[in-house]
Amino acid sequence: MEMILNENDLIVGARFENGTIQDYIDDNKTYGLIRIEESTANWFLFNKNESEEDLQKLYEKILKEEHFIQDDFGEEIVIFNKIGDKSFEEFTKIIDEYLGDELGSFI
Repeated sequence: MEMILNENDLIVGARFENGTIQDYIDDNKTYGLIRIEESTANWFLFNKNESEEDLQKLYEKILKEEHFIQDDFGEEIVIFNKIGDKSFEEFTKIIDEYLGDELGSFI
């Protein structure tokens, strides 16, 4: 996975063999975009006790729509607005790898 840096050398996404992942695509910096081949989905990390109010509202809205949530010990990976034939699990696997790589680059 090749990290994408912004002008301040902060990680804002990554490229991988068959797609890309971005941290934030909206003006409020609440959710990102992941693309695997021709499939896309939006995603964000959510913690019920620590997430900001705008993320809490987005979370409540998404629960009423098609979505997928993977709970990693209180921090949830939330995937929504999926388009294409890739499964939620395939998106989750890439997001997990990205978050692991991103954390590893700080150490």
